[in-house]
Amino acid sequence: SKVEFLSSPDIQEEAMIKLLKANKHTLRRQIKKYDGKLVNGIFVTESGLLAAAHLVGPGSVRKWVRNGRMFQDGNGVKLTEYIQTFNGYQLDI
Repeated sequence: SKVEFLSSPDIQEEAMIKLLKANKHTLRRQIKKYDGKLVNGIFVTESGLLAAAHLVGPGSVRKWVRNGRMFQDGNGVKLTEYIQTFNGYQLDI
């Protein structure tokens, strides 16, 4: 239930790991090709791409890599801000 989910950090972490794994699978080609490189003037890492995918969706990340199309979340934060802020983290997923 929603109440159970919101009251359980363990369940929330499990859900986040599942989402990260799904996004990593969806973006596997982009991660392999662009990790550690400049894309549209932004230094890209796996963790940065996954952070952006979490907040604007993996499809939006793919479009940005492909043609530089800019996306933002519901708070108006650009995809590139997430990529830069969360670049270089070691992920064990």
